[in-house]
Amino acid sequence: MSTVAMVIAGVAIGIVAGRFLLPLVWSFKVRNSRSLRVMVPLSTAAALGAAGGLLGTTWDVVPVWALFVALVAVTTVDLFHYRIPNAIVFPAVLVLLALMTLISLLRHQPGAIGQAVAAAGLYGGIMAVLHTASRGSLGWGDVKLSLPLGLVLGWVGSGYGQSLLAVLLALGLASVLGAIMGLFVWGVRALGIELLPDPLADPD
Repeated sequence: MSTVAMVIAGVAIGIVAGRFLLPLVWSFKVRNSRSLRVMVPLSTAAALGAAGGLLGTTWDVVPVWALFVALVAVTTVDLFHYRIPNAIVFPAVLVLLALMTLISLLRHQPGAIGQAVAAAGLYGGIMAVLHTASRGSLGWGDVKLSLPLGLVLGWVGSGYGQSLLAVLLALGLASVLGAIMGLFVWGVRALGIELLPDPLADPD
């Protein structure tokens, strides 16, 4: 398959997966709205299409697709309730491990799964230290989410050194994006605009 075909395949799979994600996110008391019914499938399609275009015709793309599907679900719930559900993260870890183990054995590269697990352990360990040092400012949800992220970062790396670099870059990027998002939300709320519900606000 060509790169274009992989993009199309990713978009098609993403649209279908996004439709199936809707009942999942609604089960976490996320409000059912027309915009959500559009944005979740579109976001999933865009993410999977981009992954297909970047990774091309390789089995490496399958765990990445699985991760992105989970991330869309996690992000949707997190935006509305400011929490990262165990019921999404831990099954995602199990699915990723199963896919990576199967693919690595079929390709006769059993070391690939070890590299992925090592990266997940490193990412999770660093995040746990940051959680402790921040005295809770960095939530346990972020620590847990680092496990599937670390698995995929280690999976797509061509060696342990590259996986380590990917984890460090991901940490830096996450910090920058988190700061930008925090400033954006603070700014719009300072202007009296509520784009998303505030979980600390009085429900009345």
